[in-house]
Amino acid sequence: MFRFVMPDPSLPFPVILASLRMQFEAFEHSDALQELFALLAVDRRTLGEVYGGRAAAGGGVRELQELRPLEALEQYRVALYPLFRELGLVDINRPLREDYNRILVLGGSLSACRSRTAAAASWVTPAVRSVDGLSCYRPINPVERRACAFQSSSDTEFGVLSDAFVSVFGLSGQPEDQFHGDRNLNRISCVRTFAGAGGECSFRVFAAPSTQPEERRADTGDTLRFYLQQTPAGPSDSLLAVTNNRHCSGQFLQLAYDLCREGCPVRLDVIGCFSDEDITRADQYDPYLYLQELIRILDWIDRFDQLP
Repeated sequence: MFRFVMPDPSLPFPVILASLRMQFEAFEHSDALQELFALLAVDRRTLGEVYGGRAAAGGGVRELQELRPLEALEQYRVALYPLFRELGLVDINRPLREDYNRILVLGGSLSACRSRTAAAASWVTPAVRSVDGLSCYRPINPVERRACAFQSSSDTEFGVLSDAFVSVFGLSGQPEDQFHGDRNLNRISCVRTFAGAGGECSFRVFAAPSTQPEERRADTGDTLRFYLQQTPAGPSDSLLAVTNNRHCSGQFLQLAYDLCREGCPVRLDVIGCFSDEDITRADQYDPYLYLQELIRILDWIDRFDQLP
């Protein structure tokens, strides 16, 4: 299974970047990726042209919840699954190291907010100083409520993730909000600090503003940058981010890109919230969504070329 690894933050930046690019090259030339290209009769350039589904009219981005399975991919379902697994889109679910001291819960759909928060709770150790949720004021799609047993009256990803924190960590008392409003939801930001559940670990949920508010909501990179602006990280910090298994590699690259661009020397690891017993099986997954993730990974690899 292929897994991207953040180089030692004590190394000079050019060495860190060179190490990451060696990993990218290995990924691009992996047997699994080449076999996937051959199976779908595409290459690195045409994969996004043929199977990209997130581009919306006017230059916007479609939410993953809006995408429907592509019938043409059903014939490749069984053959594609082990390739996606080998490329790291199925069962990355354990930290590489034990010295992480900050846990990040990456926001998402209503069900994702709950499952990722619950998974993060299982990785809290005495060394963890903070558990922080990264989100934005994205409105919750009604489809998310129909597909999730976890109930929340909140209308936004930020509110849902906050409710998940309260439920999972048993937080009580009135939280403290640092809120900055705007008529454009994409510009709204908030830092919600909970009273805590005892001990030295703090609990916060961050709603980040978008860096392109007229075009899209805040993405993973925006949430990380906002988080680091509020709570700077140093060389002794180690971040463990929790997301969906499918998103581990893509969100690792997006987070690593921003850490490199900001010149922030910190360790980073990204794990999925589904255990070995609960990983998505070949008869359950949507190949179309997994291809969107692969397109995302290759896009972020290209963006690293923009770094000096």
